[in-house]
Amino acid sequence: MKLTEYKAGKNLASYIDAYYTLETGLLYQPANRQVFADGCTEIFINVGNSRPRINTDTVLVPGNIYLGGTMTVSNTVRSVPGSRFIGIRFKPFGLSAFYNIPLDELVDKIIEFPDKELYSLAEIDDGLINRLDHFFLGKLKLIKHSPIIPITETIFLSKGMVSVDYIAKTYNLSIRTLERIFIKDIGIPPTELIKIIRFKQSANKLQQAESAITLLKIAIDTGYYDHAHLSREVKKYSGITPSQIARNDNCLS
Repeated sequence: MKLTEYKAGKNLASYIDAYYTLETGLLYQPANRQVFADGCTEIFINVGNSRPRINTDTVLVPGNIYLGGTMTVSNTVRSVPGSRFIGIRFKPFGLSAFYNIPLDELVDKIIEFPDKELYSLAEIDDGLINRLDHFFLGKLKLIKHSPIIPITETIFLSKGMVSVDYIAKTYNLSIRTLERIFIKDIGIPPTELIKIIRFKQSANKLQQAESAITLLKIAIDTGYYDHAHLSREVKKYSGITPSQIARNDNCLS
């Protein structure tokens, strides 16, 4: 499997986390792989001839574009030979800058997303990234009077070790207003995004940890009460155990 990520242009970097291509050769052995919750939305295009599945019930048909709503749970992807995908992974609020879609209705869902103009650009070649940049710059609309960008940056910089109360006070917002902004622009409340970002930090530490580092130390370093708390959150957002993450067992995260 070949997964290649590309950065969007600087004027899009606040909204788009990455473009990517995902390809498997004809001799690739089919495998189930876990995709971790990340609080992001994605558009992905099947430009190959294969029919991979997500969670056994969603078939990704060749020639179709799909939209994955904000992810708060893990997904199992059945990778198969001869797959070719182009993807756009948006930052937690990023999709709202380009499309007017009720994100709270799409949390953890995958739907077909017909966009003929976008599909016309979907060819894996040297010009792909420039074409995508031009397309999304043309669709970009400013998010007026919304502090969602600096708020999410605060959560990422804190690595998920920040409270909703702190954010509300820092940005002079009521908790109710803060939650309303998150539901509108991301689809989930701020508490959920904070938990996901903290989980991502713990997953990174698990993947990079040396054998001598204990689960308890990772839990404490990433803001969990104890190793049991960490294990529950890891299972919730990754679908696998901390030890499986540490071994990098069939993960796409």
